[in-house]
Amino acid sequence: MRSPSGQGLVPVLVHDGETVSDSWRIALHLEQRFPDRPSLFGSVEAVAPARFVNDWADMTLSPAIARIILLDIHGRLHDCDRDYFRSSRETRFGRTLEEAAADRPAHLAAFRQALAPLRRTLANVPFIAGPAPAYADYCVFGMLMWARCTSTVELLQPDDPVFAWRDRLLDAFDGMARVAPRA
Repeated sequence: MRSPSGQGLVPVLVHDGETVSDSWRIALHLEQRFPDRPSLFGSVEAVAPARFVNDWADMTLSPAIARIILLDIHGRLHDCDRDYFRSSRETRFGRTLEEAAADRPAHLAAFRQALAPLRRTLANVPFIAGPAPAYADYCVFGMLMWARCTSTVELLQPDDPVFAWRDRLLDAFDGMARVAPRA
């Protein structure tokens, strides 16, 4: 299934006739096109570390979360979308959805272990980007929102510093994320 952007992935931004896909590329596009607005990164020097966080989130957190919530997502899809979702994810994981998602407690434990670098960072600062949130925070937070909106599984334990960080971001912008529909 292809979108008007020519590829089947999200997110996609269409702005002034230009189509940009991928969160990282969209962030760079917005940063370049709107230099008069507050920076998504905080500073030019923060772009490279934010890229590292974005890549870590894409390569480590996204697949770890997916294994936890795959079947929940599949169950929430409209009937006409289920076959595409199943076949594309089974190709990606090299096994059936059920096999990829088997042993949810083990996948949840692995995901929580993968958060160790984030936990260590948040022991010293309120946000990944420092005293205020920036793109590095939002790219990780977005993955947690993906799970929150598609699955009833609680990825974080209340005593985890990542839980408190997520709560701060849920409350940002007058609680906009907190009121997003939950699974």
